[in-house]
Amino acid sequence: MEFDERQLRAFLAIAETGSLGRAAALVHLTQPSLSRMIQGMEQRLGHRLFDRQSKGMDLTPAGEILLDHARLLAFEMQAARDQLDALRGLRRGVVRIGAVAAVMRTFVTRAVAKLLSEYPDLSVEMTEGTDSDLLSALLDRKLELVVTASQLESDAVEAMGTCAYSDRFGVFCASANPIRNTPSMMDLARERWVMPGTSATPRIQFAARFREIGLPLPTVPVETRSVESMIAVSAASRLLCWLPGPLVAPHLASGTMRQLEVPALETEREVLLYRRRAGLLPQAARQFAAYLPLRT
Repeated sequence: MEFDERQLRAFLAIAETGSLGRAAALVHLTQPSLSRMIQGMEQRLGHRLFDRQSKGMDLTPAGEILLDHARLLAFEMQAARDQLDALRGLRRGVVRIGAVAAVMRTFVTRAVAKLLSEYPDLSVEMTEGTDSDLLSALLDRKLELVVTASQLESDAVEAMGTCAYSDRFGVFCASANPIRNTPSMMDLARERWVMPGTSATPRIQFAARFREIGLPLPTVPVETRSVESMIAVSAASRLLCWLPGPLVAPHLASGTMRQLEVPALETEREVLLYRRRAGLLPQAARQFAAYLPLRT
């Protein structure tokens, strides 16, 4: 069984878009040419890769099996090309790293600045997201390294270590909010909050604090994945927010927000550096990891 890179990328384009037309545009082929290419792959494999539906293209069980292998092969081909280009001096490669918001905007950003000062020909793609988003991107080979705020539950990834960085969550509100500076947890259970969705790691940890002491969960009338939106809503209303201090620091300095004294919710967290367990870590990613010091 033999595939060239063009065939693999054509297969991946259809799998990811679910559309022959959109995939054809991505790989710069006509729809008939792309269709013939996939039919040729199916004939050599002896399996249909897609079910042709009126609304698009769905992977068959055989297509699902091929998908992971195709992604790995395409990624490794690109990684090999990047490193061969480096030998010719064309470029030093691309680092694709993801991190949770507070870490991306502090620890990771500083590491990127140091890396690029020493390797100016290197390119860096930065993705900010939740732990679950970052795990999906890492498994899909859209990222090579991720920095998360909790352990990733997948046998397909491995922790390279704990980063020499930590931040502290706290309770914040608008400066004009009439709530006192030292509310009790009972007071906070009666307040209204802006939070990420219920599946987000911070929301789960937040709810656990109240359950541990037998208090009802506070009302959350506004949910958003955007840190900026959480801060903006809290600063413009009476809703409270629970966020890492570095994200709110500029608003504290400008006087638009203030921090409440709530020891039970002032939680320090550590962050972990992850990579995929299978495959080689590209040289550019290894160079970057050196700028993310790990605790010994």
